[in-house]
Amino acid sequence: MFVPLEILQNLVMGIPPIARLAAGYHCTGLNADRVMARQVFELYCRFQPIAGKDILEIGPGHTLEVLEEALGSGAKSCTAVDVAEYVTGDHAARKHVDYRLYDGKRLPFPSAQFDCIWSHTAFEHLRYPTVTVAECFRLLRPGGGMVAHVDLGDHSFYRRQPPLPLKLFDCLRYPEWLWTLMKWNRSTYVNRLRKSDWKRLFAEAGFVLIAEASSVSHEIERALPALPYLHNYSHDDAVTAVLTVWLAKPAPPDVSTLR
Repeated sequence: MFVPLEILQNLVMGIPPIARLAAGYHCTGLNADRVMARQVFELYCRFQPIAGKDILEIGPGHTLEVLEEALGSGAKSCTAVDVAEYVTGDHAARKHVDYRLYDGKRLPFPSAQFDCIWSHTAFEHLRYPTVTVAECFRLLRPGGGMVAHVDLGDHSFYRRQPPLPLKLFDCLRYPEWLWTLMKWNRSTYVNRLRKSDWKRLFAEAGFVLIAEASSVSHEIERALPALPYLHNYSHDDAVTAVLTVWLAKPAPPDVSTLR
């Protein structure tokens, strides 16, 4: 990356009218592709039954089709929340989805409102991950669950054609202060948390880990001795590219069984 240009682009994207204009052209992963939305929906369904459940999806971008699939499969209600208005309220209403915006910190819902929380390649973009993870715990009903699919790569990497496998974790080359100057206002910002960081945040918020799945970059793994910026990480953190977790908010004990 050419650092001065990255900093300039970040400053420009901090101008609200330009940021709003750019949001209309921003690729948000699934981009309302129905086939991909169905695949993501099926991923969620592997972990949780959804019939009769109140569901919140965090960071859907342009894609409300995942929640549309949930409603068609018996979900009681579906709500989406994002930091930018990628779809209009009218568009969401036509799909029977309650669409909200938030400031990246406190989620605008009362406590214990949802049975399920879903997120697909959005948590890595959180500017305040500790706050949002704690908020997710607050919003779940006891016994409820959250499925988060987290892409741990540098999202600038995906814009390169062809992609260069050894650039997957280039975001980790920079100190935190410089990365913030380069990316904070931009869609390619990632918070750079590693697998162990996410698991620690979830545990500290009170979640119980029910299941997890990871995929690693074999190219990074083979080249690891020649990538000194990754040597301060554990081997697992240095090579894990994607993390999927199923987490639960514990239900309080049944006091009747304690008598």
